[in-house]
Amino acid sequence: MISIVLVEPEGDMNIGMIARSMMNMDVERLVLVSPKTNHLSENACSFAVHAKPILEKAHVVFSLQEALKESDVSLAVTRRIGQWRQKDIVLPEWAEAMAPYRERHIALVFGREKSGLTNEEITTCDMILTIPSSEAFPSLNLAQAVMTVLYEIYRSEWKNSLSHHTVERKEFDAMLKTIIETLETMGYFKTVPRERLEAYLRKLLYRMAPDENSAMIVKNLFRRIQGRLMAYQKALEKNGWSKEKDLP
Repeated sequence: MISIVLVEPEGDMNIGMIARSMMNMDVERLVLVSPKTNHLSENACSFAVHAKPILEKAHVVFSLQEALKESDVSLAVTRRIGQWRQKDIVLPEWAEAMAPYRERHIALVFGREKSGLTNEEITTCDMILTIPSSEAFPSLNLAQAVMTVLYEIYRSEWKNSLSHHTVERKEFDAMLKTIIETLETMGYFKTVPRERLEAYLRKLLYRMAPDENSAMIVKNLFRRIQGRLMAYQKALEKNGWSKEKDLP
């Protein structure tokens, strides 16, 4: 299942056009994060045409975290990248890249009409989806961006592609938590920002699309490494080493 998540949309006509695009492409779930306009206004309903039921059933929430709580994987649709934010998927690669997640709940997150998504909101999402466009003028209108993404997904016959059972969100988070705790035990975050590396590792692991068995193996591996490190630390402390010192 795919959900369209709009963060602080300002134009009721845009919301209406997006609802119509969703109905055209067999997508039904719309989530609005702190909308700045009435999504059931006369304008919105007029531009939605026969997709008014999507507007009527839209979920209105007040934070991106709340919007994503039911999703298994979320993608920020943006061109904004950096050292810790790399392009994970380019839209024409959708069918191949997202085939492992075909049976999962996917949230596509779109930003504000004028400013897009903030750095924090991009980091909150699991991966970044980029729409190829002209470097001279890369920004698309919000409704156009949503339609472009949904059309490519529909055209690619992604729903009919082969998939494997990727790990559920709960187990994925447990695997990542064990990795981060192990790195913390090593003192790794004394020189590397934890939040940025955690977000980067999350995106990296999502691109790998691990199944439940792979996630369990990785989690157990890092748990054993962490156990050995803690035992080593205790042995050093018995010999006069301070907890504040780095492991040799």
